[in-house]
Amino acid sequence: MKNVKKWFQNINLIGLVLLLGLFIFGITNYVFSSSSTNFTLHNVVFEPNEIWRRLEFDKLALDVTIYPNDGVDFLQSLSIMNLANAYYKKGLEKLILWTDERDIGFQGVGVDQRVGEAKWDSSSSTWYWDDMGLIVPESGLRLFISAETEKNMDDNRTVQLVIPQLTDNNDNGVFDIGDKGAFFYSGDNGPTDAEVANNDILSIRYGDDDNLGPKSVITNLFNGHTITLRDSFTVSGFSRDQGRLYTQWVQISIVSQGSADNWQDVTTDRLDFGRWTYNWNISGAGSYDLKLKSRDLEENESITDIISITVADNGGGIVSSSQSEVSLDKEESLANGKIYANVVVKTKDSEGNPLANKNVELSYLREDGYVAKNTQTTDETGVLVWGVISEVAGEAILTAIVDGVEMSQHPTLLFVNE
Repeated sequence: MKNVKKWFQNINLIGLVLLLGLFIFGITNYVFSSSSTNFTLHNVVFEPNEIWRRLEFDKLALDVTIYPNDGVDFLQSLSIMNLANAYYKKGLEKLILWTDERDIGFQGVGVDQRVGEAKWDSSSSTWYWDDMGLIVPESGLRLFISAETEKNMDDNRTVQLVIPQLTDNNDNGVFDIGDKGAFFYSGDNGPTDAEVANNDILSIRYGDDDNLGPKSVITNLFNGHTITLRDSFTVSGFSRDQGRLYTQWVQISIVSQGSADNWQDVTTDRLDFGRWTYNWNISGAGSYDLKLKSRDLEENESITDIISITVADNGGGIVSSSQSEVSLDKEESLANGKIYANVVVKTKDSEGNPLANKNVELSYLREDGYVAKNTQTTDETGVLVWGVISEVAGEAILTAIVDGVEMSQHPTLLFVNE
């Protein structure tokens, strides 16, 4: 899911004029270019004995910030290669592209903005993302690429991801399958002078041993978040086991800041805890510490870091489920990964007043069992518009939780094959 409106935030006047000029005059051949200095590498440091094993996910492999040459630009396409010997179905199952959200640095699933899964081109040995339209502001666009390891591994592999030096095979300034590098709306494609590679190399080992607990995340509350005092708040989240097993249970602790943990079971409608909720009965205003603990079927446990939340008497209006609204602009959309259906969330209090800056978590269960989730914030009019996309046909029932209040409407979107 993409927040389409977010593409156009922070565009300054000069950048907008530049992009309009490119559009009107049809300029496609690049005049400028992006050198390696337009790409700031944040080296992913792997510990000396760190290894990945099969069916692990959310493993950060490349971290880079991209800067435009002038004003603002759009990242249209990006290709990635591996300088080591792992590739698609040989150690690596998926590469996922993310943009940085909320706390600085990689958080991954449930926190950072998921752009999508890479496609693999065997003829050029590249993974690529195309038709993205990601805004690159003057302050830079920070991107993360995480890996998911293969299920049926038969050998040890190594990973060292790289944005390769620009190769535009037909010199038209536009990405075609087989091209390499980063392609921008302005045509300032690159890097032209050198590849941008992670310095460290990581090992992927095959075998049946599994010693990692699940990754569990709260997806509608974030560190430093302030909410308005009310009787209850629906906390929602995600869990998935690192490795070949499933999550056995998830517990949450919500206590006054500095107090001892108090673990409580969460509620789920999924056997694997792919999504879960917890009804937090708030005792009063103040600062609270939130943590998660989870266990897989081989008794491997994991405990998250603390998330600090403030409950304030004057934290803004409380969302009314009866006054708020969740709707779709159409009931059917193509499952081609390109056509969007817009979900509109209008957030209001009990008096019908719009509520700005409220976190909205939208989720739906796909036919293939994948739970799609994302959290964004309402604008100054209390409205949030999402573009929902899928490559999997089938029915999707949407659930929106706004500032801890589950909306009563659950619109249904049908994805159909072309």
